[in-house]
Amino acid sequence: MSQYPPPGNNPPPGNYGQYPGQPPGGYPPPGGPQYWQESPKSKGLAITALILGILALLSSWTVLGGIGFGLFALILGVIAMVKSRNGSSGGGGMALTGVILGLLGLIIAIVVGVIGWNFFKDNGGSDFLTCVRDAKNDQSKIDQCQQDWNQKIEDKYSVTLTPVPAPTN
Repeated sequence: MSQYPPPGNNPPPGNYGQYPGQPPGGYPPPGGPQYWQESPKSKGLAITALILGILALLSSWTVLGGIGFGLFALILGVIAMVKSRNGSSGGGGMALTGVILGLLGLIIAIVVGVIGWNFFKDNGGSDFLTCVRDAKNDQSKIDQCQQDWNQKIEDKYSVTLTPVPAPTN
């Protein structure tokens, strides 16, 4: 019930009991003014984009994690930003942050993947893959391919990939 009469049915001046007069002391009427309150807007999509963006950045060194999480964060973040601008949902700042983090994770994962692939190719990775393909599921030949490739990397970088077993007493 409102404190004011509906429009068009204004009673004659005076206090008729149905419509209370102004309370003394200039205080607002009991119960306070009636304001319309908007229901809170959903932020689920923006929160999801933010979480996926954080995961993309944290897992960007794994390439697949960075690309997967980054793409989903980017897509969901853009959708959440559009909905936020239309006013149908909230969390525009979280959505933008999710897009930025997802994009960073995606870029880092792509750079790591390109560097890793170039390292693999520059160190005889193509020869290793050809050797494994030609081995045709013969485990002894596949093991020989791996040993040859390991030896090639050990010779090129003067490192030991497989530690020498310690002598037992």
